[in-house]
Amino acid sequence: MISINATIVVQVIHFLILVFILNRLMFRPILRLIVERTQYFEETRNEIESIESETERAKNEYLLREINARRDAAKERSRIKDIGITKAEEFLDKSRQEVSSIRTQVDKRAEEQLEKARPVVPGEAGALAEEILERVIGRRNVG
Repeated sequence: MISINATIVVQVIHFLILVFILNRLMFRPILRLIVERTQYFEETRNEIESIESETERAKNEYLLREINARRDAAKERSRIKDIGITKAEEFLDKSRQEVSSIRTQVDKRAEEQLEKARPVVPGEAGALAEEILERVIGRRNVG
């Protein structure tokens, strides 16, 4: 059987001294390292989450800027197109006015030439008719 004597007491005291020494030399430093590493991993995780949220915010800001830039570009394109259409219409109106002016001048000149030619035409028409008659019949009209 087990007997309690002085050797057990000495062994218990040695065990307690060993536990105390191991606690001071091994367990506390290891636990401190474990706590430090846990804190480091938590800090790193928090930093990663912070960077991820910052990245997401920057991405959203970029997308918003892109949307605004596309909208502004569409407005600018529309404005430039409207200006081009307006200028083209002005150019067409100016061209139509010039064409109308030129047509009026040409019609006026044609009318003047027609007025000059009207008195001459009946005489020339008679002479032309005689010449045609001469060629068709082959002789000269004596009359």
